[in-house]
This record gives sequence, structure tokens and C-alpha cells, in this order.
Amino acid sequence: MTFETGLFLKTSGRIFFSFLKGGERCSVCGGRNLLVPLCRKCRTVYFSLEDYFSVERCRVCGKDLVSGESLCSECRENSVLRHTDSVFPLFPYRLWNRELLFLWKRKNTRALSYVFASFAAEIIRKTGVEVIVPVPPMRGKIQKKGWDQIEELCTFLEYRFGFRILRILERNSLNEQKLLDRQGRIQSIGKSYSFCSDRERIQGLLKPFSGILPSSVCLLDDVMTTGSTMESCASELKSNGISTVLGISLFIVD
Repeated sequence: MTFETGLFLKTSGRIFFSFLKGGERCSVCGGRNLLVPLCRKCRTVYFSLEDYFSVERCRVCGKDLVSGESLCSECRENSVLRHTDSVFPLFPYRLWNRELLFLWKRKNTRALSYVFASFAAEIIRKTGVEVIVPVPPMRGKIQKKGWDQIEELCTFLEYRFGFRILRILERNSLNEQKLLDRQGRIQSIGKSYSFCSDRERIQGLLKPFSGILPSSVCLLDDVMTTGSTMESCASELKSNGISTVLGISLFIVD
């Protein structure tokens, strides 16, 4: 079965069950939508990324700037992101964005996966980087829950949008980052993630790249809070030979 055929069948099934229960409520305006809890009008008005690069942002963490400086106050005074060249967060983690993320991650509203993947694809293309490194899930998550949000995004980004995915990182920590306070997250840098240690697996992963690590990659995650996850992953990638590491995060806690 091709990716397109599988996607068509899954989407058709979701549309059918959504129709039976009366559709979905748009998380922004409250109106009814057939499949996704985000109507077309609200998506156009509140989730347009057309002018993304015309907004003044911190050149490191990507937060909106309120002054003429090129760095936000946090990145000037005590930046966590020392190995991450730039992060491109798509939306602030507030208002209806919080609800959408909750529906996607906690309520398994997987119809949002394609929507989020299309947002990410739009910005990644504009960076000029073609290789995506996903932030890996906790060990056993896919077996336990049946899916992982970032992995599903990467499936769409690879087969629908034509990006190349390099799953070269491993997660060491068994604890969820959201359970840690700021200091705990920062202290986890260098411990939670590592570069793949299996040489045979690395050779297999690098076959599509002629056996050579790409010089530039985009790290992909769903939410950036302190930046510790991005930094942990970027540090591992750079220490193993990747020269430029950009970060893409669907949401940023500001």
C-alpha cells in the first residue's frame, strides 16, 4: 500500500466518524468543521505564515522582539541555546494554540498532524535545509500509545512534502521534560539525548546520504519552553560533525 493510499483510507475513515458525531468544534471561533478542530477561515486569519520572516525575531531563540536588538534579553544575558544556530518557533503557546496542542497530544486528534506538518514544511522550505532530525520520543512510547506526534509529522514531511528524515538521535531519559522545572530542564542538557551509538545502524541511516552526515539539519519538536531539548540535541549533532543545526518548534512558551 502506498503512502497516498493509506492516507486516503485513514482520512476517509476519520471523516466518516467525524460526520457521525456531528463534526469538530473549531478551537478558535467555536464553529463546526468536519474533520479538524480548526476551520479554514481561522486557519487563514490566525495561522498564516506568509509574513513569518518579516517579523523582528531573536536571531537565536526566535521569540518576537520588542526592541531594536537582534537578541532577546534572555539570549543576551543567559542563553541556553549555545549549539543551536537559530530556532524558528511557529506560534506562541497560548489561547487556542494550547487547546489545539492538547487535542493533538492528549486527545489523539491525529487529523491535526497533517495541518501541523504543512505549517512546519512551509517554514523549513524557507530555511533552505532539506534534512530533518526529529527529537526522539521516550523509549517504548510508540509501542505503548501507538504513535508519536513528532514521528507522525516526519512521516508527512517525508512522504507528502519531500523532505529527508535522519533519525540519528536517541533518547536516554525516561522522564518527561514537562515534569521538570526550569533548572531541572537546564541540568538535563547533555544527559537526555545522545547520538546513535550503533555503528551498523548509523551506516544504514546514512545510506541515503552517500554515507556522509549532512552539513545542515533542522531539529523538529512540538513545544520549546527553556530550549534545553533543542540544545541537548544540537550539542550531540554538532559534536558528531554536523556544522549547522536549526530548530523548528510548532509552539514556543513565551
